[in-house]
Amino acid sequence: MTAALIIAAGRTSGKKRFEPEKQIGTIPAVQRIALLFQQSGIRRIVLVCGSDDRKTEKLVSHMNLVFLQSPDSYEMLDSIKMGLTYLQDKCTQVLITHTDVPLFSIKTVHTLMNADGDVRIPSCCGRCGHPVLLQAEHIPVILSYRGKDGLSGAIRASGLNRRILEVEDEGVLTNIQKATSCERLVESHDLSEIRPCFRFQLLRERPFYGPGAHQVLRLVEETGSLSSACRHMGISYTKGRKIVSTLEEQLGHSVIESRQGGKDGGFSCVTPEAKKLMQSYDAFCQEAEESLQELFGRHFAYL
Repeated sequence: MTAALIIAAGRTSGKKRFEPEKQIGTIPAVQRIALLFQQSGIRRIVLVCGSDDRKTEKLVSHMNLVFLQSPDSYEMLDSIKMGLTYLQDKCTQVLITHTDVPLFSIKTVHTLMNADGDVRIPSCCGRCGHPVLLQAEHIPVILSYRGKDGLSGAIRASGLNRRILEVEDEGVLTNIQKATSCERLVESHDLSEIRPCFRFQLLRERPFYGPGAHQVLRLVEETGSLSSACRHMGISYTKGRKIVSTLEEQLGHSVIESRQGGKDGGFSCVTPEAKKLMQSYDAFCQEAEESLQELFGRHFAYL
């Protein structure tokens, strides 16, 4: 499975802070990147923000991303390492970019995903850009780098097979802090096309399971803690507890099992019934999205 890592925090020499909130077209840069990854079929997306950067989280709070908070003292590579540490056992490969390069294309993402090589880097007009794809099995090599030359230095020092892929995509090079205007690329960007949006919910007397509840259970399964799941989602524990309570009320059985204390401390896990629900939800959504695309093409071909 391919995951994506979006960096919105971390210092680099001589660089201004990232601008995830900057409007590109009619939406913020960070939202544009997350949407582009989701339109590319990527469902596991991690966003690394500053330690007190709730504003950036709120810009994409409805998109089921995982949020990590990077200390203000961190360099950009430290923020990348934080995201890679979280993802290393949760995917087979990871796309890495930062919020100041929001205009690469879906075609470029798919080109990177489907190519060979330990590290894959897009290039346009002979210049390398973003996003960079890294095979997850090589994440420990990047984490071990202690140099001062950022991700590019870590890749060079790693000795990994680096594949440069030439693409016809100016977006891989377009940095919103350097470009005088992004308007031309925005007009022809993938997200300028009209497309269907599918958000599937289950309901009984009231809606009880959808993307949000699904994300809560998935993160509880991964972190072993409802509080950690809520923190990664950028919601309060009270809200997370309410989501779980509504889910259990409508299903009529528990979805989370908890154990308190003991020498290993307390932990939580999802129940077998909840795991089956999660698997069914994933499978249904995948098939439904494929059918929806076909129906959309049939009924809205004139758009």
